Amino acid sequence: MAYRLELVALALPANCAPESLPAPVSQFVAACWPGMSRAQLLDRARRFALRASLRARPERRPDGVQLYALVLVTDDARAELVAHVRRLARRGGARRARASLPPAQDERQTGLF
Repeated sequence: MAYRLELVALALPANCAPESLPAPVSQFVAACWPGMSRAQLLDRARRFALRASLRARPERRPDGVQLYALVLVTDDARAELVAHVRRLARRGGARRARASLPPAQDERQTGLF
């Protein structure tokens, strides 16, 4: 059965401070929202001139959320984030799933982590 991936949250590894992220990666995280699909996540990374790699990590959370390593590479830096992703079963119909739209953001709102 094919699955559709839905972003729940982004997090930093335990040994990384938010201030140590390159500027394009920080902007990328601020532009992400819960509910976006894998394709939207990778497209958003390309818009910020980032090369992205999304790989499953072996640990799982009990609430059905899978952890993925999201590696973002710029010309001179590399950053690794932890993506909390929920797997949703695809329906068998020919119609494409409705795209998740970014929520209206207040400038006082914090990022995903």
